[in-house]
Amino acid sequence: MNGSGSNMNVRYGTALSGFPFKLKFRLSFVKYLLQKKKYPLFVLSPSREGLLKTQKTMRKLGLFKAARYDGHYYLSLTTPRWPSRAFDIMVARGGLNLTAAGTPLKAQVDTAVLAITRQCAYECVYCYEHNNLGEEESVPIERWKEVVRDLQAQGISIITFSGGEPMLRFEGLMELVKAVDKNLSDIHVHTSGNGVTQENAMALKQAGVAAVAVGLDDVDPNRHDEIGRNAKASEDAVKALQLFREAGLFTYINMCLSKDMAKTDELHKFFLLAKSLDVGFVRLLEPKPCGGYLDENMEDLFSEEDRKTVTEFYREVNRDKKYKDYPIISYDAYFEKPEHLGCMMGGHSHFYIDSLGNVEPCVFMPVSFGNIMEEDILDIFARMREAIPSPIHKDCPVLSLSQKIREKKNQGTPLPIPFAEIEEDWQQMLEER
Repeated sequence: MNGSGSNMNVRYGTALSGFPFKLKFRLSFVKYLLQKKKYPLFVLSPSREGLLKTQKTMRKLGLFKAARYDGHYYLSLTTPRWPSRAFDIMVARGGLNLTAAGTPLKAQVDTAVLAITRQCAYECVYCYEHNNLGEEESVPIERWKEVVRDLQAQGISIITFSGGEPMLRFEGLMELVKAVDKNLSDIHVHTSGNGVTQENAMALKQAGVAAVAVGLDDVDPNRHDEIGRNAKASEDAVKALQLFREAGLFTYINMCLSKDMAKTDELHKFFLLAKSLDVGFVRLLEPKPCGGYLDENMEDLFSEEDRKTVTEFYREVNRDKKYKDYPIISYDAYFEKPEHLGCMMGGHSHFYIDSLGNVEPCVFMPVSFGNIMEEDILDIFARMREAIPSPIHKDCPVLSLSQKIREKKNQGTPLPIPFAEIEEDWQQMLEER
């Protein structure tokens, strides 16, 4: 088996005294500085929201480590692996100017999540594609290829293929992976683990996928099975992570938090499990009132006390040296708090195209700015950015607008809600102090 990373473990920037990541990374700045025409948006100055400001922000957020695997370093889940041509292009387009989002100093989009299939064997209770799942596909693979091409021309660091379950449309997934220019973007795949085999894991590796995330929402197998409404959900997820690692792929876990897991001892048990599976990151995602949870009250899903518990866990394990050999925790809701980066939806960091082709600012925000089967993706993207000109330094927009979205749905408007039908409420949300 030709899995170049199959016998390698993930290692971390603070784990070994001989790990020269910081020196190597800083030396690369010389190249960027000396070739200003080639890297016009590489900025060091903190006063111009450049790299030094980004580094200060990352330290404030408790992000001190990088993961090393198979000759590459993974700084975060929103930047291409380093060193790589995709990383250099990201730098040239201002991708390291994290706090400059919404200004000309950050032209690069970090992540586009493309739901390339409506098919799924699970019925996850929280699924944000809850209203879209079905057997018949809405967007042909050839159209997805055109969208990928246009997005790469726009400038995007990571293209993530999700669903539904992308492994159930595996032939089309492979066509898309092969069509992506790996010099421009890294490819990630998000899967539940259902349908993963030794053969298709190896095929993804050989086709150039940079990383694969598997959804695993609970340390208790029975609870995870209940969340996925499938008796093999936990078994599939753990097996898939093992198969991807054997194939030499960098892996991470996507975990949708719940009240069951928002307990310090449960989180630590999960962290031990993640370490045993040799994943590089664990991404913590807060449940939102959308998809399968659209009619739920946020306080019932995830309270402020739950958020406090998870935040304390995040700070502890990312800062304490005793966890230096453990996976990196990525906690998106913490990063995007109003006092930190603000909500980066709408392409300031990330945006979403659902399995019906609707372009939405976030996987959790069922508001459509247009459909790729009807319009050019770049025209739709421009419209979305006009409506969201900068990061939103307010409470999560999904929470602010969930009641209005429910009302529209109950009045008969299909999801996702067209932006025109909610524009007045959107503007009011942005203007509220």
